[in-house]
Amino acid sequence: MKHKTLLAACTAVLFAATAGFAQAQTKLRFAHAGPDNSSQHVAAMEFAKMVKERSKGQLEVQIFPGSVLGNDAMMISSVRGNTLDIAMAGSVNFAGLTPQMGALDLPFLFRGPEHAYKVLDGNVGQQLMEGLEPHNLKGLGWFEVGFRCITTKNRAVSTPENVKGLKIRTTPNPSHIQAFKLLGANPVPMPLAELYQALESGAIDAQEHPIAITHSAKFYEVQKHLTMSRHAYTAMPMVMAKAKFDSLSPELRKVLTESAQAAGRYQRELNAKDEAKIIVDLRAKGMTVLETFDAEPFRKIVVGDTRKSFVEKNGGALLTAIEATN
Repeated sequence: MKHKTLLAACTAVLFAATAGFAQAQTKLRFAHAGPDNSSQHVAAMEFAKMVKERSKGQLEVQIFPGSVLGNDAMMISSVRGNTLDIAMAGSVNFAGLTPQMGALDLPFLFRGPEHAYKVLDGNVGQQLMEGLEPHNLKGLGWFEVGFRCITTKNRAVSTPENVKGLKIRTTPNPSHIQAFKLLGANPVPMPLAELYQALESGAIDAQEHPIAITHSAKFYEVQKHLTMSRHAYTAMPMVMAKAKFDSLSPELRKVLTESAQAAGRYQRELNAKDEAKIIVDLRAKGMTVLETFDAEPFRKIVVGDTRKSFVEKNGGALLTAIEATN
């Protein structure tokens, strides 16, 4: 009888411990717009893996790629409303909440990848993330969309003259729209999830994304020419509902931020490593790729006016800090 009592007591303790663990485990829903073969999604999977390992199973991240939970604006709204835990989207999608974020997308702002990374990983990046907190968004880390390159259906782009008259999908960033209008194009902001069909139908002639997205979204099926213009860089903040983040222990908050930063660095490495292979594959799939690009004629047309417009609305301190970063 004593053995049965002891067994029952041990079972009760084990059940209580198991139940306690189940209650302690937190599942986090994480959505983004990238296809499931994009570097964005590969890095998101790495983030989820690191979070589970580093939290010893207390946190589990479920990922929803490909805009299945809505476009970028809808995902950000869901995070702010506490109906989605984590999202990542191009920095342009946050400029309506904190206009300073729009500086990152200014044409020809960054001298190259290392300049962009030093800005984002330094004081400027920290200040921009802190600007999201009043909107119930906690910045966890910086991923990237990358340096944007133009693709077209009917003609290659090598001079500003080639851009005139193009109906080109852009981001909703005012500086992007202004830049392409200055070049004589007809810019059309549109969510990524709607773009392939618009290109296929001919509603849009051209688009401008980093080549990793051009490749993973299969735009090579509906576009003929790629120009390595690198005319603008788009960062990608990973954000979490601040109320949810603040409800976690300091240890778990540290797990999330450190894992996000590590996964962001991992994505940058993936993109750098894969660029040459992607160009080869795009050529194999029938695209013509113009790798030598003279940016100066484009810079002369767009840089002065887009900078002026930004400074008039937001002041010049942020641009000075970005340009001074070495």
